[in-house]
Amino acid sequence: MSKYPLILIIILCSTWLLSAANIQDSYLAEARGDYQNALSITQELSRQDADEVFYTIRTAWLKYLLGHYNEAKTLYQQSLAKLDHADAHLGIINCHLALGEWDQARSRADQLLKSEPRNSILLSKAAYAAYMKQDYQVAAEYFSRIVALYPWDLDNRGYLVNNLYLSGNIPEAKKQYQILKKYAPQSQMVIDYKSILDN
Repeated sequence: MSKYPLILIIILCSTWLLSAANIQDSYLAEARGDYQNALSITQELSRQDADEVFYTIRTAWLKYLLGHYNEAKTLYQQSLAKLDHADAHLGIINCHLALGEWDQARSRADQLLKSEPRNSILLSKAAYAAYMKQDYQVAAEYFSRIVALYPWDLDNRGYLVNNLYLSGNIPEAKKQYQILKKYAPQSQMVIDYKSILDN
């Protein structure tokens, strides 16, 4: 047998193996922190199935991980045009936050909270946006809603203490601090506020 057909077979097999990458390969690349390779695999799969919204949302996520927030935001918006789903809405909020677009992030979160008032993820995104705008009273209101839903979420109770204090609501900050101290005495917020609120 001539060596040329054998080389051709090897080349064709190599090409087939490269094109046979599947979504699991993208997940594994992401897990290794190889976001660019994960993105390349997903984009190739997307070219083969252009109408599949999953690949659009996954591409957006990987663009976000790579720090391409405007591109990610555009892709999330494109996926919403195909299917209204929470992943895209949260992705857009995350992009707004990463870009420092605090008002847009909070506005979108507030819009979604109208139909999902008990969604702690949306509440925390809105709280973070308010905090970054130094609107500590509003941030405390969001954190208070989370704590009302999840009383033993001590991280969010700590953020509530912090924002109550920064907003000037010292009596309520002390009250929430005492609860936090009781259940999480080694919490960083307890340590930070010990000399201020522990009296």
